[in-house]
Amino acid sequence: MTKSGEEMKARIARHKKELIFLGIYTLIFLLLSQLALYLTPLLIALVIAIVMKPLYDYFRRRFNFRSTFAATVIALLIFGVVFAVIGFLLYLIFRQAVSLFDSYGYLFDGLLATENLPEQIRRVLMSGDLMGAVTDVAATLFQLIPLIIIFVVITFALTVWLLHHMSDLKAQLLKRAGDDRRETLSRVFTVGYALIRRFIRSYLILYLITFVEAAFIFYLTGVEYPLPFALITAVADILPILGPGIVFIPFGIAFILQGNYFSGIIILIYFILTGVLRQIMEPKIVSDSVKIHPLIVMAGVYLSVASMNLWVLFYVLILSLLYKVLLISGVFESRQTAKCE
Repeated sequence: MTKSGEEMKARIARHKKELIFLGIYTLIFLLLSQLALYLTPLLIALVIAIVMKPLYDYFRRRFNFRSTFAATVIALLIFGVVFAVIGFLLYLIFRQAVSLFDSYGYLFDGLLATENLPEQIRRVLMSGDLMGAVTDVAATLFQLIPLIIIFVVITFALTVWLLHHMSDLKAQLLKRAGDDRRETLSRVFTVGYALIRRFIRSYLILYLITFVEAAFIFYLTGVEYPLPFALITAVADILPILGPGIVFIPFGIAFILQGNYFSGIIILIYFILTGVLRQIMEPKIVSDSVKIHPLIVMAGVYLSVASMNLWVLFYVLILSLLYKVLLISGVFESRQTAKCE
């Protein structure tokens, strides 16, 4: 075997653990991405449990709550706040829609004054395509209501269960790990929990920045209810590609149609600037918080946007996060150690 071949074989042998990890991670990620629709309640409950675990521990220590009661109180608090905010936002959106209809009702009055329009409307209403579409929409809505209720109930129950059993699950895993692996696994749990919380916190900071910026720009351009619509913008920021554009673009177009060109153009320009700033801030904030190289985060963002697939970003970020956890925990050999050897 040639010298280059021996060096390649030695490198593969040295990074055998990392290669096995990459293969297993990729297979598991592909499987879970296909089952994401069914695993969403578990993922949401897991995120809530990880973020709210300190508050759960505080309630147990400070008020001497029983484990199940503390978990239930926290879950009720989180879900109560979420549904109160959603209900308030829907109410404001409805009021905004009514206000817009009142402002532009004259357009419908002029349209209804057109000759032969009632006959045209009657023909459209009696067409099978429209009636079928309306029936399909109504059937879909009736199917979604029980599904949403079941989704909320399952997510709530999983949140309570995870908060209540998280410590027990960790203890059981450590107990079954064996003496030779227990210490390493304990480090993996400790480091992983800390990094995941920082990762979630870094994205919450990004969404908070979006909320503050959107509230300012809405207030500056005269949008009614700037804070609620800024909150909707921050939530929309989770979505790929358009993100805040789901809110900014309709407002910009509406202002331009009203003749308020200044506000419309300002909002549309800000939407473009927001996309550029997000590409700069996201790698910086995430990498500083989790200590992942900014180029990795930038690559994940770019590949996700280029492929128009949010899963690509998740794949890169979670891979980097898990590798960092295993590296810090001592499962993988660090570069410094390899150089010393």
